[in-house]
Amino acid sequence: MVNVWKFVRNFRQLELHRLILVLIVFSLISMCFLAYYVTNSPKIKEALPLPISDCNSQHRMPLPPQSLRRFMPAVDTSRTDPVVLVFAESIYSQLGQEIVAILESSRFKYRIEIAPGKGDVPTLTDKDRGRYALIVYENVLKYVNLDAWNRELLDKYCIEYSVGIIGFFKANENSLLSAQLKGFPLYLHSNLGLKDYHINPNAPLLYVTRANEVEQGPLPGDDWTVFQSNHSTYEPVLLASTKSAEFIPHLSTHKALHATVVQDLGLHDGIQRVFFGNNLNFWLHKLIFVDAVAYLTGKRLCLPLDRYLLVDIDDIFVGKEGTRMKVMDVEALLSTQNKLKTLVPNFTFNLGFSGKFYHTGKNCLKRKTPFYPPLTNL
Repeated sequence: MVNVWKFVRNFRQLELHRLILVLIVFSLISMCFLAYYVTNSPKIKEALPLPISDCNSQHRMPLPPQSLRRFMPAVDTSRTDPVVLVFAESIYSQLGQEIVAILESSRFKYRIEIAPGKGDVPTLTDKDRGRYALIVYENVLKYVNLDAWNRELLDKYCIEYSVGIIGFFKANENSLLSAQLKGFPLYLHSNLGLKDYHINPNAPLLYVTRANEVEQGPLPGDDWTVFQSNHSTYEPVLLASTKSAEFIPHLSTHKALHATVVQDLGLHDGIQRVFFGNNLNFWLHKLIFVDAVAYLTGKRLCLPLDRYLLVDIDDIFVGKEGTRMKVMDVEALLSTQNKLKTLVPNFTFNLGFSGKFYHTGKNCLKRKTPFYPPLTNL
């Protein structure tokens, strides 16, 4: 009897060990599958149809000087699909998500990939046609530090299919204060505090951004990077002065402006690029990024300059007791509307259906639809 009990106990322990082993194997397989899915899941995001517009006819900024224009590489965008290839640091990186957010809000098609350190770049062509009209690097160092084979492959694609590159450089505590961008006649000076942002009116890429404007005051953070070069291929887009200039006697009266965003006209190697010396946190960089996308894709990926605003005022008429509008409030609303009509032809506030406060307002408790006072003048 004792032997039988020992056999049953050993059998149960053996089954428990097998169950634990099966669970461990299942967990490992699940983790491998998840890792494979995450690293290979990026797909081309389908965008909604764009509004019918001709962005080329709305280009309002001056072209580069004639002395440089004849040396610039010709842009032929007819051989590429209107898709942006985004190389992100990871699927969770903040800058990568901001880039994607701008592309999605503009309803542009894009494909996001994890930037290869030394691995192969994705397939760039399909039957003698380019698959991407623009390439964006979240970290420009991943581009300049590509191995020779992939770098040559990528640059050859950009030259043959007239594809531009946008790159960002965000300094950190480990960044060199001064360094040359590998393979370019361009020098970087990092971890600087800047102020008084200027927009260069001669930058060819300006489209949405208004030229000759100045953003007064200090820029947020002390991790800005500025670019310096004597090569004619680089045209500054945004410039600022250092915060410390006011404490340096020989710079206090002649404040030097340093480029934080530069446009590569392609005179060096035939590839047009735009380099950012920070991320997209500052609002002006978002505008320049949109302009860069439009310029480098030959206005294939751009939106018209016309903007339509809808001022919706329905909720204020069905608010809770104590928050509803009175007669004087409505009269003030009509007066404001008439004033705005002098600035915007045919402007009217929009009075629609207030679904949020349905059956919550004081005068709506016994009605099947929200109550709206008669405003025949709106």
